[in-house]
Amino acid sequence: MTRQELSRELALTEPAITGIVRRLQTAGLVSERKRPTTAHYTAAAFGLRGEARYSLGVRIGNLDGEVVLMDLAGAIVRHTTFTTRDALIAVVADLQHAVGLAKIVGCGVATSPDAFMDRQHVEPILARDGQALFFLDDTEAAIEAERALGIGDTEGGMVMILTDYSVRAGLLIGGRVFRGNHGRAGQIGEMRSGIDGASLNEVATLPSLKSSLVDKDRWVENAARHLHEAVLAVSGFIAPGAILIGGSLPDDVLDDVVSRMSRERDDKIRELVIAPWIQQIRAATFPWAGAVLGAALRPLDAMALPDTRA
Repeated sequence: MTRQELSRELALTEPAITGIVRRLQTAGLVSERKRPTTAHYTAAAFGLRGEARYSLGVRIGNLDGEVVLMDLAGAIVRHTTFTTRDALIAVVADLQHAVGLAKIVGCGVATSPDAFMDRQHVEPILARDGQALFFLDDTEAAIEAERALGIGDTEGGMVMILTDYSVRAGLLIGGRVFRGNHGRAGQIGEMRSGIDGASLNEVATLPSLKSSLVDKDRWVENAARHLHEAVLAVSGFIAPGAILIGGSLPDDVLDDVVSRMSRERDDKIRELVIAPWIQQIRAATFPWAGAVLGAALRPLDAMALPDTRA
């Protein structure tokens, strides 16, 4: 990309882009080539040298976790799962040895609310070599992956709903993730809705799906109805530009839930005058992998660009 293209994409001035690019070139992280233009002159185009640096991304969930090694260009070099603390230690050591510790700029760690390992267990493993650590909620990590590798930034912000063993949401408002005063924004799992007054954690999670396998269609209908009630409530406050849903539901079930939620939206539009501004619900670009990808992106972002997050 040229300086002008980078300026538009990143909403930074061209002098700022020039300074950043020069710093990255000096560090050997950016390559330059000449690109012909319609104005009969060549423009300098810049690209990241993927092999120059790497980052680690770790996702820790309810029962297991995964680690990815991402290069500077955003490509996944290695992907491994783990189920124990010792396995995580072995995986990280193996990846560090594969590319050299000096080339790894840091590690991002995305955790779910019910992660089987907490920060106190993880930090000693990953901080022992002095590399930069970034801890973030899995919803925030999924948003980061969507912004960088998926649909990009959307006008009005974004809502990212994840469901596996619990339901939670990430809120992107004004280009920043909204966490609330106590860091509990988006914890919608105990939200109750519908005639039955059931919570989202009771009707829209993997355990509830597994207990209803004899009638999957009924589960999809019930889960989608409750999830859409939550979307309607959130949209009434922030009117997001995109509403995405991901998590560990099987692909066919996730597709059915998204389709059913879309029908719920259409029904609301017919019933309510104010409903047309409710965005179409769609599946996340990376329904399950988004969290670990976003975790791996965080150290690369911190190294290459000024941090504009709160």
